Amino acid sequence: MRLNRILIFVILLLGVPALGLADALDRITERGSIKIGVREASAPFSYRDSDGFPAGLAVALCNRVAAAIGRAIGRSPVAIEYVYVDSKTRFSALQLGEVDLHCGPMTQTLARRENIDFSIPYFMDGISPALRRDGVQDVAELSGQPVGALRGTTSVALARQIAEPGGSAVIEFGSHEEGMRALGRGEIDIYFGDQGLLLHQLAVLKAEDRLIPITVLPEQFSYEPYSLAMKAGEHRLRLETDRALSDIYLSQDIFDEIEAAFGDFAMSDLAQFLYVLVALPE
Repeated sequence: MRLNRILIFVILLLGVPALGLADALDRITERGSIKIGVREASAPFSYRDSDGFPAGLAVALCNRVAAAIGRAIGRSPVAIEYVYVDSKTRFSALQLGEVDLHCGPMTQTLARRENIDFSIPYFMDGISPALRRDGVQDVAELSGQPVGALRGTTSVALARQIAEPGGSAVIEFGSHEEGMRALGRGEIDIYFGDQGLLLHQLAVLKAEDRLIPITVLPEQFSYEPYSLAMKAGEHRLRLETDRALSDIYLSQDIFDEIEAAFGDFAMSDLAQFLYVLVALPE
């Protein structure tokens, strides 16, 4: 009798972890859909298009990753559920399992890798300053003037590092549109953000007012490798994501996706080489 109880205890003990072994691919297989986290206003990477549908480079890549995952798990086509997140909620959405894969401009950093996992990079950017043509023309000229950055991003830390020693306050905005419009009105003197996002937002503003007094400087103050993100420990999901991205890079389909998202966009040779460098062989 005692032996039977011991055996039952061991079986239960071993069975408890087994119940918790279901990962993202298991959940995707079970429900027949993948939950993709997207941003509403981070064009040209992740945004709502004129018809209200998710669009952008990161979204296009995630759609292709989703198709590849569907084939891998035998549930092709796998349905896609879009979940809208912002610069703050994107992290909790991953950790709480509300989304399986974050598809927007997110910089892969060592600090963030303590809590979430990342795919191989899909785009390389850097933080640049946008400034008014009638104001300070270099970050070195800051002496108390307010600056801005997008809340919940690596740009905030850089803005503080550059601005606060000179007594400049850092104002955090909920979107790049808000920050760039504040810059245009003269409420701040410099706005920091990833260069690709700022250039796109400036083009949108210039379509409304071609005389808007803003310039995005070509210099970059950081190295921002954008990657798709998932909950920490999702090894199988990361593998299938990297496999799909590697195929897109090696086939050079990535350049078609970039052209579709960015339009007439001249990539440097170094930027193009990124995709050869990070793609993984089968």
